[in-house]
Amino acid sequence: MKGVLEYQFGGLKTAWEDGLAWEFKRSIIAFFLLWLLSWGACMALPDLRDRLVDFALGTLSSLNVTDQNGALSAMALFSNNLQAAAFIMVHGLLPFLYLPAMSLGLNAVLLGVMAAWTLTSGYSFPAYLAALVPHAVFELPALFCAFAMGLYVCGQLTRRVRKDKSALSLWDCLVLVSRVLLMIDIPLLAAAALMEAYVTPLVASLFF
Repeated sequence: MKGVLEYQFGGLKTAWEDGLAWEFKRSIIAFFLLWLLSWGACMALPDLRDRLVDFALGTLSSLNVTDQNGALSAMALFSNNLQAAAFIMVHGLLPFLYLPAMSLGLNAVLLGVMAAWTLTSGYSFPAYLAALVPHAVFELPALFCAFAMGLYVCGQLTRRVRKDKSALSLWDCLVLVSRVLLMIDIPLLAAAALMEAYVTPLVASLFF
């Protein structure tokens, strides 16, 4: 078992050193820049903020992550986030398009919009953090891994289509995506779902 884990993590380490680390760092920087820009734009432009808030709330309500009693369901949250992470990485298997960047931008903008909505609704910034941080400490790293892997494999397959034999094959990219999903994202997203369902509401209730 130890040898299997070492082999699997070894494959990730090789990709990390080959460019995945750069995509991870770039994803974090782009995410927080877009978060700040969308937050600032929504604070400065009330009409834009109202339209985006309606879009954000509609998006969140369509996720169906509550149980029969209206409480957040850890299983539903986990399933929804796992599907999202998987789709982000799978979209990276389409060369040239870099579709994971769109998912990164959408998630960052949604968080920025909700920050502006929280502050303009009379709540404090600590209240916004209380409703986000307990589960985000697990969920955001999982998403950053998905964004980075999606962009990394897209770059590899784009090079492969252009006849670069040093780039990874489709099979190698699928193996890497599976490793990230099974060894990193699933544990992080499981922890995030439990925190969001049981801890975040308690912390947020202290501010709202």
